[in-house]
Amino acid sequence: MVEIVGRTSLIVAAGIYHELGEVAKLQGNLDFAKQLYYKALQIYEDKEDWYNASDEYQGLGEIAKLKKNFDEAIVYFQKALDIRIELKISNKISATLIEYGKTLEQQNNYADALQFYIQVLCNDIKHRHNEEWIYEDIQCLARMLQQLGESQFQAIWREATSEECAGEFREAIWAARDRLETES
Repeated sequence: MVEIVGRTSLIVAAGIYHELGEVAKLQGNLDFAKQLYYKALQIYEDKEDWYNASDEYQGLGEIAKLKKNFDEAIVYFQKALDIRIELKISNKISATLIEYGKTLEQQNNYADALQFYIQVLCNDIKHRHNEEWIYEDIQCLARMLQQLGESQFQAIWREATSEECAGEFREAIWAARDRLETES
């Protein structure tokens, strides 16, 4: 294991552990990445740095998802989400919601995934996140429309938003669904 503490401050060390974890994850060394994220998480939690701790929970959730440990991924994503909501970190809330939804989607839990994708779209629109994020939201929603069908999709949308999926969002989601169907 890489030992950084002792040569630098704890917060700097945690940041280095996090970055090394990111590299290990990208290289497919998931077990080592998990160890590094845990080291960073321990430091951040000891320092009560919840903002950065949420990144470690996010990373641990992504690793668990990659390893197909979906229940574990959901626990980590929920921890990250709880912190991010409490701290009102809108861009990080979106990042967690989308990964949480994708985890549920991989489990074929389309109805619950749809609810997360609706939340992320609403968050991205409310906080004016970039168009690429909204494009990804639309693609995720289109996959759920394709899996659930129009009736169930609309029912869940109504329940989540108290209104019909209509206008430009409906057009964009339905068009993306149609593209998915022609590609397959």
